[in-house]
Amino acid sequence: MNFELEKIEEMSKMAFQVMEEIARRSQSETIDLVVDHELIGVTPEQIDWWWDNINNTERYKLWHSDDHVSFEWEITPENGHVGTTQRVIEIVKIPTMLRIRWEDPETHPIKAIYSHTLAASILDSKNEPLSWILHEYESIENGTRLRTTFRLPAKVPKWFISALRTHNIEEIGEFPKFLPSLYEEKR
Repeated sequence: MNFELEKIEEMSKMAFQVMEEIARRSQSETIDLVVDHELIGVTPEQIDWWWDNINNTERYKLWHSDDHVSFEWEITPENGHVGTTQRVIEIVKIPTMLRIRWEDPETHPIKAIYSHTLAASILDSKNEPLSWILHEYESIENGTRLRTTFRLPAKVPKWFISALRTHNIEEIGEFPKFLPSLYEEKR
């Protein structure tokens, strides 16, 4: 491992500890960040396939080459993705290590309105949810309408919410550039 990656990992662990403290201080109060997207040329089936086939850091970087640093499965999606866990490092203004567990949409605290969903939680060091994510989407003419909702601890700084919105717009905006061809190639 090179020095720069070691430094990023160290910084991301510190950011994770800060996130745990923010969640604790929020005392279960939350706020929602909702971001809507229209993806021309991308089908819901392609997005469904993507969630189980990210597989490695190289593929994860396709989704956001600047902000996605590393990806690994802790629990792989061998029998569907509910219950799987991934460990990622992303730059959302600062390097942040996230442990993301995919959840059952029926029991997830954010309720979906669209027909396709990926529900997730960001886990703390005790495997308890710190925050939640819902990607939900449906077919529209020539593409897909996708909504991402982040349910965050209420005391998350405004600069982080702004950076997360920008990050989400950028990463979801990458889907039309790589997903249709990757799906056809690997399917």
